[in-house]
Amino acid sequence: MSVKKALETFFENNNHSWNRVWGTAPRIPISEKYLNSGLIIEGSISNEHEGEWTPKLQTTPIDFSSIELKLGFRINPQLKEFLSTYWFMPLEGKTTKVDHIVLNEVLPNTDLVQNIYNYFNMNDYHYLNEGEFYMIGGFCCINCDDSYLVNFNNKNGQITAVHNFDKKSIVIAESISELLSNMRGIWDIL
Repeated sequence: MSVKKALETFFENNNHSWNRVWGTAPRIPISEKYLNSGLIIEGSISNEHEGEWTPKLQTTPIDFSSIELKLGFRINPQLKEFLSTYWFMPLEGKTTKVDHIVLNEVLPNTDLVQNIYNYFNMNDYHYLNEGEFYMIGGFCCINCDDSYLVNFNNKNGQITAVHNFDKKSIVIAESISELLSNMRGIWDIL
C-alpha cells in the first residue's frame, strides 16, 4: 500500500472515531502555528480553544535534493512520500502494538526542509548514535510506559518505539504505510 493510501485510510479511521464519539472532525488545541496552518475548519473553534481540522493534499512538489545534500545521504522514498503528500496536524492513534502514538505534524506554514534536517539530527533522542534515524513522532505509550519516542529507520524503513534512557527499541511497524494503515483513532477500541 502506498503511503498516500495509508494516510487516507488513517484519516478516514480517525474522522470516524472522532465523529462517533464527539460528533466532530478531529480537534486540536489552538496555537498560533495551528491557527495559521490553513487546516483548521472555519467556524469550528470552541470555547475550550480547540478547533476541528482537516488534512489537505499538497499541490507543490518538495525538492529534497538540497536537504539530502546537507544530510549527506538520500532520504528513504516512503519518508519522502509521508512528508510530501498531505499537510496534517499531529496524527494521534493506537495500534494493537501501541497503546497511544502521536506522529509529528506536517504543516504548510513551517520550514519543512529545516524540520527534516532537525528530525534527522536528534541523536540525543536515540541511543543508537550511528545510523540514519528520523524522529517521526514525539510520543508513544507501550504497556503503560509513555517514555518512548517514535523513530523511522531511513535504511530499512522500520518504525521503532525508542526508550532512550533504558536503551531499548521495539519495532512497531515494518514501514510507514503499515503503521498508518493499522492505526485507529484514539477513541476506538481495538
